[in-house]
Amino acid sequence: MSDQDILLVERKGEVDWVTLNRPDRLNAINQPMSEAVLNYFEARRRDTACRVIVLSGAGRAFCSGADLKAGGQPDALRDGPNGDWMLRDSLKAMRACPQPIVCLVQGAAAGGGLAFALCADILVAGESAAFHPAFIKIGLSGSELAVSWRLQRAIGVSAAREMLLTGAPMRAEDALRTGLVSRIVPDAELPNEGARLAEEMLKAAPDALRISKRTLDATLEGLSFDAALELEERGQIQMIRGRVRG
Repeated sequence: MSDQDILLVERKGEVDWVTLNRPDRLNAINQPMSEAVLNYFEARRRDTACRVIVLSGAGRAFCSGADLKAGGQPDALRDGPNGDWMLRDSLKAMRACPQPIVCLVQGAAAGGGLAFALCADILVAGESAAFHPAFIKIGLSGSELAVSWRLQRAIGVSAAREMLLTGAPMRAEDALRTGLVSRIVPDAELPNEGARLAEEMLKAAPDALRISKRTLDATLEGLSFDAALELEERGQIQMIRGRVRG
């Protein structure tokens, strides 16, 4: 498989369908995949033709995390014991890109795969989905790649800490109950649900999705009530003025 095949990108109208494509390895992250994800999301920052991104994994899993079996092979993750620097940059690029990201999860979303999923704006679980922190089970800290930051905000302090400190997987039903995912659908229906959500979002005005994503992230990160009011009002004024000019 060539490096170009590791991340499949298909543009359908204003939607990019992005697929992690190492199904024989449960889409485990190796160096070529890490580079491809980073390059793709960095390139979206000024891409006005793409308005929504749907992210999924090929085969029976979303992503099983770092490819630990790559060992000393040429495509092994190069940062290794020096840190997950490229993965960190990939996650930052996912949040910095203006397009909302819909993540479709079937099977395992483990370790770095869980981090990818948590960086999406909307998570939809297939019936087979299982979210694995994984880190503490292999002798590492339970908190890596900002999973603790996102998970505690998504499902609450106690549930997140139980998950990260025990390494216990969260199945689709519990993910829905705790608010980690928006809904559960049969695995075969995941693409249709991704298309439905993208279609609904594309009904928004061209800048509305970008401004909304930026505002939602800013308020999530701990703005005061007054600062949130100011930020949201500025964004809304920008949208109103755009409608008047149009």
